[in-house]
Amino acid sequence: MLNNLENLENKPIDQNTFDVDDFFKQKNGKTSVVFLNHVLFFGLDFRATLIFLRRIKKKINRLIDLFVYLLAVAGLLSFLYWIYLNVETINIDNLETFYFWKDGSVFISFFLFSLLFDMFVVYRISEKKASLKKIRKIKESKRNIRIDYQKLVKIDIANSLNEELLLILEDSYFLAKKLNQKELGTLHLFWLLTSSPKVKNLLSRLNINIPRLLEILKKYLDNPKLQRDENKNIVLSDNVQEILLSAFYDAYVNKQESIGVLNVILFCYQKNPILQEILYELEISQNKIQNAIKWFRINEQIMDNYRVFKKMARLKPGNNMNKSYTAIATPTLDYFSRDLTAMAKYGYFEICVSREKEIKQIFEAFESEQSGVLLIGSVGVGKRSVVEGLAQLMVKENVPAFLKDRRLVELDLSRLISGASPTQAEERMLSIINEISRSKNIVLYIENIQNLMGITAGSEESLELSEVLAETLSRQNIYCIASVTTENYSKFLEGRAIADVMAPIKILEPNIDDSICMIESKIAWIENKYGVYFDYQSLEEAVTLSSKYINDKFLPEKAVNIIKAVAVRNSKLAQKDPNKQVCTKSDIAEIVSDTTGIPVSQVSQSEGEKLINLESKIHERMIGQEEAVVAVSGSLRRSRAQIREGNRPIASFLFMGPTGVGKTELAKSVSEVYFGDERYMIRLDMSEYQLSDSVKKMLGDVDGTLGYLTEAVRKKPFSLILFDEIEKAHPDILNLFLQILDDGRLTDGQGRTINFTNSIIIATSNAGALFIQEAVKDGIEMAVIKQELIDEHLNKIMRPELINRFDGLIVFKPLTIENVFSIAKIMIKKIAKSLEDKGVSLMYDDDGLLKLAEMGYDPKFGARPLRRLLQDKIENEIANLVLGGKLQRRDTIFINENGNIEIEKGRKI
Repeated sequence: MLNNLENLENKPIDQNTFDVDDFFKQKNGKTSVVFLNHVLFFGLDFRATLIFLRRIKKKINRLIDLFVYLLAVAGLLSFLYWIYLNVETINIDNLETFYFWKDGSVFISFFLFSLLFDMFVVYRISEKKASLKKIRKIKESKRNIRIDYQKLVKIDIANSLNEELLLILEDSYFLAKKLNQKELGTLHLFWLLTSSPKVKNLLSRLNINIPRLLEILKKYLDNPKLQRDENKNIVLSDNVQEILLSAFYDAYVNKQESIGVLNVILFCYQKNPILQEILYELEISQNKIQNAIKWFRINEQIMDNYRVFKKMARLKPGNNMNKSYTAIATPTLDYFSRDLTAMAKYGYFEICVSREKEIKQIFEAFESEQSGVLLIGSVGVGKRSVVEGLAQLMVKENVPAFLKDRRLVELDLSRLISGASPTQAEERMLSIINEISRSKNIVLYIENIQNLMGITAGSEESLELSEVLAETLSRQNIYCIASVTTENYSKFLEGRAIADVMAPIKILEPNIDDSICMIESKIAWIENKYGVYFDYQSLEEAVTLSSKYINDKFLPEKAVNIIKAVAVRNSKLAQKDPNKQVCTKSDIAEIVSDTTGIPVSQVSQSEGEKLINLESKIHERMIGQEEAVVAVSGSLRRSRAQIREGNRPIASFLFMGPTGVGKTELAKSVSEVYFGDERYMIRLDMSEYQLSDSVKKMLGDVDGTLGYLTEAVRKKPFSLILFDEIEKAHPDILNLFLQILDDGRLTDGQGRTINFTNSIIIATSNAGALFIQEAVKDGIEMAVIKQELIDEHLNKIMRPELINRFDGLIVFKPLTIENVFSIAKIMIKKIAKSLEDKGVSLMYDDDGLLKLAEMGYDPKFGARPLRRLLQDKIENEIANLVLGGKLQRRDTIFINENGNIEIEKGRKI
């Protein structure tokens, strides 16, 4: 419901922006809003007659323009033809031969006549420019003030619509009229927006099937509730007026000259619940539309930058001078550097997006009389992109006054140091600093400034190159920007003189949306180079999956690497299959899977069946322990279907029970079934972490020592981590588990964040093993056993909050003789498989195998004695037979009813 004007009189509002509650109706019925001390409204009249007259007028003007242009061109061609006819009689030395107006030729007469039309052409062009109602900057006033609406200046935003949008609005009117609707609604407008080439391209990038979209939309267009009387005019709905007002605001803040279709489409989505449902069905959210629109604006900005750079390049001197030619030559600097402003001027750099905050911090640091700025960030987050963006702004002179008419020059450290002794390197550095100080038009950029550390002339009194630079910056003789990785800053610069005189600016890893925008700025170059096409879903998937599964690199670099890999692969595949030119989210998932070994693609039908039947797959190598298998399988299914908390490990379990009952075996089974191989299991024996320095052993140290746990997970983030006999770990280690299970991350000794959200955590404990054996023997229910185990045993060795962090506390029962017999069968099958390569078969009698199982059964140690028994009685005996030459191919080893080995020789050939 819109506000009435009377309800808003003298109401204090923030008029520098507006939202839904700020719209109101004027007394003439127009929906309006106050913005920057002006009342905005849409005042264009929509009636069939007026629309017809506007269109007729445009066509007449176009015919007049065409006629005038043709006459002007014909006159010029006539003059050129006269020159062609008289080329032999024209005497260059006699100027009178050029007095063409004295010639009575019909061509000259026509040319002179056409000059009138030339002047008319100039008039028409200037008239058109003057008639264009560009969106001009409005003077901002104070926020939250009481204002008198009646005295405010009114602005009709209809004058700011570009021609394409105006035509779409008029066609929307005719559509509403055809459907006999009483108002032009959001769905009518959106239906016609889909006919715009820009919107079609936008929907294509969002991977929307446009015919299907229109088919669904058609069902909602003809609304019987909005039928009109024949004698009443069609009006713009309040929603459409609000959409247009919001589009004006969007165009204004984006510094556009007019309102276009891309300004409107997002607000159509926001204002219409039906449209939201339709696009939701097509897997399109508001965030995706916003980011896709940003993509188009970035492309427009790239083209605008190209035009601006060409214009500014003409104004800037072609050499290293400033405009006033007062700068001093810098031959030494020029030899050991690259001019980034010159490279920006000729379009060498990609556009810098989503880094406005960091660039503003650079300006503020210099304005606060800091001579140096130090960009600190991890590899791949975009430190250099910020510097290149600054170079582009300097070319456009869209910088503070003190940076205008300056060059941004990058010092080539490798060239500076190469082939030079420490003394020579220092001399070169001093010469460069002296030239910069005298030139007064240079901003110096040093990438990886830590490389200056440790380079001295050799004598005790000499300074490092970094100290030479620090001393110069402290005197405020030059402007300098430097970059360093977070790790190298901590290791080399922190606490040193160079760090003290430079203002630190952290370049953080961008969030998902900013990373998508950064990739959108690069994608045109990638598409053009490899001849492929990316939709928006694939870019979003690259950022999302790389952020989630690639933990040793940073956005946006790791997402760009994935996209380039997809482009390279699909460009080769497209030579045989043209459909592969379109890169989809499934292509992205495949590359991420190949890179990380993580199954990140959508769950296929065959994989779905495997996950549904996970219990039976685990039981192929795991005997008994049904409760544990069911609990683990459920967690894995939830994770694969992405129904879990994203900031915690995939699953976490505490396995409790006597030794030899299958705790470790279940962990191995999970690793093989879910991750594809036992090699994805990281096993840590907690008995090795009982001392007070165990935390450093696990996390690493600042001296560069790597942690056993953090380094293993950093290299294999998608893994099962088994903490064996957790009760033996030092209490400080147990505190680390709290952070892992709660936040899914740890910080290692080098300050890096290690991600555990793609790991399965399993801890085993033998605490209360004797109690479990006795309780099971006495027939006590497992729920009672588990509770008493927690109360009487676990609480004595672990804090309650740690116990509660595990997804499941699973008690393993002691094995029965039946379990051990089944385990014996599995072990024998493994031995038989190893003999297949030698051409030897292994068979057994059930009674004999049962006898071996009984011999290897010990309730205290589970299946471990069986393993040793089979090694002694079966594997050792087979090894002796092989080494003694008594086994030939096609022979059969048979375990008889007494559990002894017999050999059945193969038939001779």
